[in-house]
Amino acid sequence: MGRGERPRQSRIKRFVKNLIRINDSPKKIALGVAIGVFWGILPTFGFAILFSVPTAFLLRANRLSAIVGTFVSNPLTWPFIYPLGWKIGQQILGLPPADFSEGFFRVQNLLSLGKSLIVGSLVGNSLLATPISLASYLVVLMAVARYRRRHTSGSADS
Repeated sequence: MGRGERPRQSRIKRFVKNLIRINDSPKKIALGVAIGVFWGILPTFGFAILFSVPTAFLLRANRLSAIVGTFVSNPLTWPFIYPLGWKIGQQILGLPPADFSEGFFRVQNLLSLGKSLIVGSLVGNSLLATPISLASYLVVLMAVARYRRRHTSGSADS
């Protein structure tokens, strides 16, 4: 293991511990993350937090964990999930195929696809976001509950 990997691992570990230690119920924390992941996967183009926080408020989920969920899902969204979501939406809606070559994400190419790109992406990414956000809910719920069980039962490791 190289020297550069340790600081990254410790940052990730600290990040996870901070998420798990949010002062709220495991269900509210997990629901917040799931909401953030869901909106982060949808093609909101940088506005996922503006949708995540009000949704978390309305569903009485943890708003901070919703913000965290958007940050977790966003780096993964662009190169992999957006084209896959578009492809799924295109297949379901019978839209013309798109060329995902090197220049696909150029503004001119995206604008030429217009409404079909937006609608296809919304449909396809919604279908992807639903199971992924449900899985994130379960993973975070189990992680928070497990962490709290271990640390409230007098466990010495931290």
